[in-house]
Amino acid sequence: MVCRAQLSFQCDTAFPRDAMTLNPHYGGVDNPQALADQLKTKLIAIPKISTTCPFTVKIYDAAKQPPSYPLATATQGGSPLISSAPREIALCLSYYGSRNIPRERGRLFIPLSLMTGAPGKFPTTTQMDEVLVTWGNALVKQITTGTPIILSRVAGLGEVLIEHMWVDDEWDTVRSRGLKASNRRTATVP
Repeated sequence: MVCRAQLSFQCDTAFPRDAMTLNPHYGGVDNPQALADQLKTKLIAIPKISTTCPFTVKIYDAAKQPPSYPLATATQGGSPLISSAPREIALCLSYYGSRNIPRERGRLFIPLSLMTGAPGKFPTTTQMDEVLVTWGNALVKQITTGTPIILSRVAGLGEVLIEHMWVDDEWDTVRSRGLKASNRRTATVP
């Protein structure tokens, strides 16, 4: 079975609107609960998350049309991360199969809040390595209960096995992770 994992991390509050999500795909899954449990264990092993950052792992059947309900769930409690920088800032973990062409590549935007260090003009090599190695190993390289894949809805449910990953030295912006404005300043034009 082809599954979509929805990894939700609470930031600033426990409100659902403040959850930042990542959605990797896995093929050959015969036990969705085992995949959810393995992803939970791998996320806890990431130093910034450990056992204190609350998150939820939900596994869905990627072929099922909405409404689709989770096949398995794993959660960790704790206090939401408090963001000290704009939540839109992320580093992109990019990956592809044997060819780096459209429909055979994918990406996950790892939020700055889930990395160590402060934002600078460019990400540090430590931050880049954290995304490539730590997050890459947790979500792509060392999964045993399913095969990490690239899923293209445009090309159908064809599975492309992930063979290469990279992170570049440019911050990315994910607008959907931003906060809602709570104040507005106005002025008149003479």
